[in-house]
Amino acid sequence: MKPEHKLILELLESYLEKNPSQRFGQALFNLNINEFQKTTDPRNPNYNIRDIHGDNDLDIIERIKNRLDLIESQKNN
Repeated sequence: MKPEHKLILELLESYLEKNPSQRFGQALFNLNINEFQKTTDPRNPNYNIRDIHGDNDLDIIERIKNRLDLIESQKNN
């Protein structure tokens, strides 16, 4: 297994251990692994899933870590 894959799985595992009531798919969105397509008009949200096929593993790791930092900072406020 690639080190990047192992890290993604470890981050996801840790998150799910801390949030056992969340469903697996919910965790994928909460950690920004999967995302909705961006929209230019906030009054007209786009609920189509963004294709992450071209995302490299390091980009996904960065999104997860940024999201975990945000979640943690919100807990501290």
